[in-house]
Amino acid sequence: LPGFSPELSTSSATAHIMVLRLSIVRAMAAGGKAAPKPNFGARTSATPKQALPAVQPPPPMAAPGPQQDGGAQQAGGGGGGGLGYQILLAFGSMFGVIMAMQMVSRFLGPRRITVVHKDSNGNVIQ
Repeated sequence: LPGFSPELSTSSATAHIMVLRLSIVRAMAAGGKAAPKPNFGARTSATPKQALPAVQPPPPMAAPGPQQDGGAQQAGGGGGGGLGYQILLAFGSMFGVIMAMQMVSRFLGPRRITVVHKDSNGNVIQ
């Protein structure tokens, strides 16, 4: 290593190696052809190159077909399912929460709480 002397400490030698490694990486990166600097002051042409195509309108919505269930979808609130679905979802969610709490309770084991009763004088009451 250039400039390396045996009396340098290990941290100083490590610093020299890191600087050498960075300079090698920079030299390798600089080997490629760099992009030309942008020229913001020059005008390329007086006319626009090409006009952008007009945005197409969205396709027309399909007409809804005749309803077979007498409008039950409107009463259920649209795409969210019916009232029965919402009730089942709520009960299923509560059931899942209860099962998760039981699983954690079984995993942690029984709770051992020791209560010591004392009177006003500090004597233990049995």
